[in-house]
Amino acid sequence: MAGRVDIFYSLQSDYCYFLLDRLVGLAGQGIEVAVRPVLGGVVRLPERYRDRDTLEQRYFETDAARTAAYLGLPYAYPDPSPIAFKPQSLWVAEEDQPLNRMLNRLYVGAEWAGRGLAFLDQVGRMIWNGSAPGWDKGDHLANAMASAGLDLDDVLANTSWHDAKADLDANAEAMLAAGHWGVPLMVYRGEPFYGQDRFDQLVWRMRNKGDLTC
Repeated sequence: MAGRVDIFYSLQSDYCYFLLDRLVGLAGQGIEVAVRPVLGGVVRLPERYRDRDTLEQRYFETDAARTAAYLGLPYAYPDPSPIAFKPQSLWVAEEDQPLNRMLNRLYVGAEWAGRGLAFLDQVGRMIWNGSAPGWDKGDHLANAMASAGLDLDDVLANTSWHDAKADLDANAEAMLAAGHWGVPLMVYRGEPFYGQDRFDQLVWRMRNKGDLTC
């Protein structure tokens, strides 16, 4: 669709957070930024992460910290992680994920309410910018939801895990149909752009198509 970018975005992803300011800026230029919530890859596609090793993990940590510094973003790995991992593993998720389910119910419910990008701007940012250790305790989530124009209790009451999971799964299938499995994935006029470092190419394409003039 002209003037629209679909963004497949996981709350578990550092690199989605690194893209957030640019998505907000794109929306401010009149582009429809359609948020498509998806689960973190270790839950969504566990087979792709099962055999990752410490070398890859060390590079990932180095690159994430460097990318945040390059972009001038405050950054700290979430405390707690949105996904529970098996002890003594790198990227292998536990079968039981109560915190992840609750968080993604809020995420999907916010998107259903037309506040998906606002949710990411407030809740997603809070989780990754280091401002709220213990973000799952106290009033952190409720206050961030309120700043996004949402009521936490109302969203949970109106968004069951069964319905949220159906939406998350449909978005995961749409990602594959668009041409990639990883996040952040931006899709414009059917063309996929994978990774926060492809944002400038997305903008270039939108300018060439006349949907973005500045």
